[in-house]
Amino acid sequence: MKKGNIQILDLDFEYKLWKNRLMFYQSELELLLDRSTVLMREHETWKMNESLKNRLQEHLRGLEILQSRIITQEQEMALYAEDYPINSAHSHFSLHESIRTEVEKITTQQSEIFFETYPVLRYPLSSEKK
Repeated sequence: MKKGNIQILDLDFEYKLWKNRLMFYQSELELLLDRSTVLMREHETWKMNESLKNRLQEHLRGLEILQSRIITQEQEMALYAEDYPINSAHSHFSLHESIRTEVEKITTQQSEIFFETYPVLRYPLSSEKK
């Protein structure tokens, strides 16, 4: 940022960072879901808690929606490049801030979901049916 103005490069940096983070989160969730599939196939008595599995899938859909919002915002930035630099009162900045808030929220959710799910999926398996 220069003199209170936000440059495209400032916003672009965060979009790239967020997209990379969301792709990592997606990969992590897909690994957890794949692991549950393997465990169900290899251990006939093991089953993942349905509400936990649904939560993983719902969170994965949320990641995809947020990633789509980021891509849309990037495209908007490109269309209105002549408007830049912008100040914090500009509508693009407001949208950017709302995405930033969503990324922070989804980061917290990702951590909670991971630490709830990982113990269920790691070796040794819990003797309790999940």
